[in-house]
Amino acid sequence: MLRFILATMTREAAATAAELWSGLDDPWLEAFRQAWDAFRTGNIAIGACASTPEGVIVHAARNRVADSDGPPGEVFGSTLAHAEANVMARLPYRQTARLVLTTTLEPCLQCSAVIRLGPVATVRYAGADALWAGCHDFSPLSPREAARPAKVTMTGPRSDEIGMFATLMSRLGPGLVTGPAGDWLRAAGEGELLDVARDLQERGEAERLTALEVDEAFEYLLPRLRSILNAAASYHASA
Repeated sequence: MLRFILATMTREAAATAAELWSGLDDPWLEAFRQAWDAFRTGNIAIGACASTPEGVIVHAARNRVADSDGPPGEVFGSTLAHAEANVMARLPYRQTARLVLTTTLEPCLQCSAVIRLGPVATVRYAGADALWAGCHDFSPLSPREAARPAKVTMTGPRSDEIGMFATLMSRLGPGLVTGPAGDWLRAAGEGELLDVARDLQERGEAERLTALEVDEAFEYLLPRLRSILNAAASYHASA
């Protein structure tokens, strides 16, 4: 059904989706591939990838909180099994801090701490996460952190449809659509996004999306991503 819908989309919309996706470099593509694999396996849809400054991928991993096993060296089946943490767990001790970590969602407090202790110079993240905004700077915690000369450079979130896609993906898994976290996210301006996520789940579309590849899912969701972006812009303009 979804493939039929994809085939009947206008050429203009399909070309726009293809153009946006083709602008992603290899680490971005691998991070999104990992996130989609997490979504397909019932985990929170977040993926991450460590690469050299030149873009050579070193390690990539995904969220495994709901998994019963995983690759050697990675965490699974616990609240520690986040995508960024699994990437960092596979990097050598005392490796020079020059790597770029590309992740689909703004790192949480746990992952920010892991990143701070690892060999990462720059973090690129696609989707904003209002739950953890501002949790990346440890300078106020101690004089040592404040005096530390080499701080991790944070780049993100993306302001385009790809950034919104990353945030939406993370809300489709075990969830944040309802409950206290959902209430907080709505108050922070995520109401339209959470409504779309809930609609996709209730209509069975989220489950059917797993039959698509990640770029196909992006193409299918593009009109709704634009609707969410417009609603977010209106919210921030009136806030």
